[in-house]
Amino acid sequence: AADRGNGARTDVRGSVLIAADGIHSVMRSIRYPDEGMPKWNGAMLWRGVAEAPPVLGGRTMVWAGHPDQKFVGYPIANLPDGRQLFNFIAEFRMYGVELAEREDWNQPGVLDDFIGRFESWVFPWLDVPSLIRSSSGTYRFPMVDRDPVERWSFGRTTLLGDAAHPMYPIGSNGASQAILDARVLTACMRCYADDPVRALERYDEERRPATGGIVLANRGFGPELPM
Repeated sequence: AADRGNGARTDVRGSVLIAADGIHSVMRSIRYPDEGMPKWNGAMLWRGVAEAPPVLGGRTMVWAGHPDQKFVGYPIANLPDGRQLFNFIAEFRMYGVELAEREDWNQPGVLDDFIGRFESWVFPWLDVPSLIRSSSGTYRFPMVDRDPVERWSFGRTTLLGDAAHPMYPIGSNGASQAILDARVLTACMRCYADDPVRALERYDEERRPATGGIVLANRGFGPELPM
């Protein structure tokens, strides 16, 4: 059965089921019913997009701060007036605080909840608080993941992307690993076209150990590991 987005359900049939339904995957919860909510590391992210003059040469990614607080930003489009659309993430870690609600990429952020921590972040080439204030709004998201599991594939069903390996959004690892999942899964389905069960098993064998390692590495700050 598939949810069409309006609460209605429809029955469909197929030779395999590939669950790519995110960190709250229904199929994953069926296979691992006692897993519970995602794990939060205490970091909260506020994401936004602002129209701003080019930073330095206009092709610069900003990564400022330390593991407990940072600002990340980069241009995503050039505007006709010479400015750019600049995507940013303002993040800081909170200690001794429990996550009171399920995370949601669409949860609006409140400026006063975080702007004070960045008021002094003014550089000759970027005024961080002014940039944040110029945004039309932000979205609030806790940095969460899940522990690696022992299997993704069960018979004719498997997991892909965040359903298989939800990880901290560090260095775009979540999205890039999902693309690699799809590439390897496609190759396995072609190689074992007459045996879909074996195809999903082979995909599991190829991808699960590698991505499980990345999930754990990201908990150690991944590419942000202090030198």
